[in-house]
Amino acid sequence: MRPQSWETTAILTKEPQELLDHLNRHTRTALERIDPTDRGGRFSFSRVEVDLGRVRLAEARSTSVHMSGQASSLMTVIVSEQGQSLLKRRAGGEVVSCKGDAAIIAAQCDMIFQSSPDDVRYILQLPQRHIVELLQETEHGRVKELGPPLRLEFSTPVATSFHRAVNFIWRQQVVPTRQLRAAYDEILLHGLARLLAPVLLEGGPDRAPDPGPAHIHRARELIRAKAMEPVRVAEIAQELGVTARCLQSGFRKHLGTTPHQFLRDCRLDLAHRMLTAALAGQTTTSIAYDCGFGHLGAFAKTYRSRFGESPSQTLRRCRDRYLVTS
Repeated sequence: MRPQSWETTAILTKEPQELLDHLNRHTRTALERIDPTDRGGRFSFSRVEVDLGRVRLAEARSTSVHMSGQASSLMTVIVSEQGQSLLKRRAGGEVVSCKGDAAIIAAQCDMIFQSSPDDVRYILQLPQRHIVELLQETEHGRVKELGPPLRLEFSTPVATSFHRAVNFIWRQQVVPTRQLRAAYDEILLHGLARLLAPVLLEGGPDRAPDPGPAHIHRARELIRAKAMEPVRVAEIAQELGVTARCLQSGFRKHLGTTPHQFLRDCRLDLAHRMLTAALAGQTTTSIAYDCGFGHLGAFAKTYRSRFGESPSQTLRRCRDRYLVTS
């Protein structure tokens, strides 16, 4: 279960009707029936959902259950960690399933969902437009809408990375700052976009216009000034009066990097300054979280690559210097 400090919506019930009312009220579904299918007559269902901003992440645990009705108006991603999940359209079509080896991805449709006994699954939901806009910004290609429910294998490095990110974020037991909440939201959104890119991208790339060096210089200033805040490229672009695709193109042309990589480097520099002047009680973990790094292992790796030492070594030198001068 998530710590109470997260913004959560939760239910634990043994009543199908109570579950039906909860899901229709909180998950943008229009379910008509929920039927227990456990041979022993058992029914138990728990669901905890975290709202990260654009992405909603939930964990559901249940006995065997059959649901039918209108799926969420959001894009829905189902990842079974234990047991098996099945999804198909009521009007007919292929049955799509996963059992820890794939993800089921669906947009709005009349559907039938069924889980195996003692099923544990993650559910991610978000407006499909966020994926479409991100792919347009980062891949410079034409993007199509998601069609029938599909299965995406977890056999590729991109899929494996996405699966690990979902597990990692769900298991975090830290008090979420605004920066961390935004960072986790960004990680899942970008991971899902990379996972869906081969399916949704069509045609050749579209060239985005160059916004010019003046806009890129101003964007760098804005990103540096907001490095301690939840920063989104689309908001920076809007403030400058250009599209996010233009900004991505300009950063690649003039700086040889991306806005997200530039933001990461700004946060690394900020973390380095904080570690070299750490106050009593500050730790590498607290400073990493304050600077918007949600994955401590990734933070340590990129920090060492940039500064030639680990965050803890930088902090230790700061402590040693304080002891010598005091």
